[in-house]
Amino acid sequence: MEWLISAVVVLMAALLKGMTGFGFALLAVPLLSLIFPIQSLIPAMTIFNLLTSVYILASIKLKVKAKYFLPMLLASFVGIPIGVYILTYFPEKTLELAAGISIFSISMVFLLGAKHPIPESRRRKPIVFAGFLSGLLTSSMSIGGPPIALAMNRKGYSKESFRKIFALVSVINAALSFILYIIHGVTLGFSLKFALYLFPAIVIGSKIGDMLSKKVDQLFFKKVVLYINLFLGLFIIVHTLVAY
Repeated sequence: MEWLISAVVVLMAALLKGMTGFGFALLAVPLLSLIFPIQSLIPAMTIFNLLTSVYILASIKLKVKAKYFLPMLLASFVGIPIGVYILTYFPEKTLELAAGISIFSISMVFLLGAKHPIPESRRRKPIVFAGFLSGLLTSSMSIGGPPIALAMNRKGYSKESFRKIFALVSVINAALSFILYIIHGVTLGFSLKFALYLFPAIVIGSKIGDMLSKKVDQLFFKKVVLYINLFLGLFIIVHTLVAY
């Protein structure tokens, strides 16, 4: 039953990312963390993120200039090792609480972000801090997408540029995080088995999401997902605190 539920969750998360370019772990982590230990789950989410991002990257032929993604990518390289250290050495309950707070806070910021557009004077500045935060959250909790997604949305990136840049940064960050997991001795047996078993769900969800990306009102869909995550993030916080 746990694996069946996981397949459904991963299918829906891959569909979401195929549609919008981000949100895989933001949807999957809160649900799957209720079933599996988060320190085993995060490396698996990193593998899923890598696979779905490769699919999106291959499906978009648009070329983007390096100035639009290189600053955030370089900044993420600083945050990734810090996140790996947190995942490796912090207690599991602390990670669960941090994940719940992060998911709740990021969802709230996304929901409020559209009401406070970025000033024109800041639109021309490169995305740096969001890149650092993305790297840290990618390797520690596999939810590194929202910071750069929010930054690109507020800067007015086109939908296809958004999806292309997001997929490119995600592929590189996920690959680097996975290499550092191996170097730091993070246990990957469960993660590899999990990814292999659920690979068909990833492929199917990504394909359907890509086809629906041009047909579904993505703004409404994103809001529904974010409201769900507000609830799930709050639930994880309460559940973890009670367990303490």
